[in-house]
Amino acid sequence: MLATLALAACNSSESPIGVSKADLPAAQGSATTPATPGTAQATATAAQTTAGAPVPATAGAAPTTTANAPGAARTAKLRFAPIVGAPIAAATPLSQRLSALAKEKGIVLGTAADTDNTHIMKGYFSALPDGNQTTIIYVWDVLDPAGTRLHRIQGQEKVPGGGADPWSAVPAKTMEGIADKAIQGYLAWVSGAKT
Repeated sequence: MLATLALAACNSSESPIGVSKADLPAAQGSATTPATPGTAQATATAAQTTAGAPVPATAGAAPTTTANAPGAARTAKLRFAPIVGAPIAAATPLSQRLSALAKEKGIVLGTAADTDNTHIMKGYFSALPDGNQTTIIYVWDVLDPAGTRLHRIQGQEKVPGGGADPWSAVPAKTMEGIADKAIQGYLAWVSGAKT
């Protein structure tokens, strides 16, 4: 049942940034971590606010090589789309970690106003009570500027605790870990590594 709920939410009919349900089949793309496809939608936005949590960006910077792997010749300028599905308390540490790690790894961040972004990362999040635990399901879609999905990074995390508001059981460290996996998955994909 959990997988059905997750799949249904991930493929909702909501159409942020021009991506429709038809553009997001659950089987398309590859996961960087084995998981059930995600649910509600979440992502950070460079220089925009994410449920009130700003994500800093390096505006106006030229694209640079973003891969750490030898021989990787791709260049990219990445923009994060707004986080969907996660409340501000969860989105803030996620957004801060995405921005810090992207800069640390040499990823050039763009804004929605930039016309030279090469990729947009759009995330989808849900927290579901699962007995005495909470399961956080996430999906990150890497899109081209036209909104076509190029790659998918997905996974899930379990944390102790549950209750009426499953997000209240999710610590900042878990959201930061999800940000780490998103950046690692993006870099692996950009470098051409098999994921």
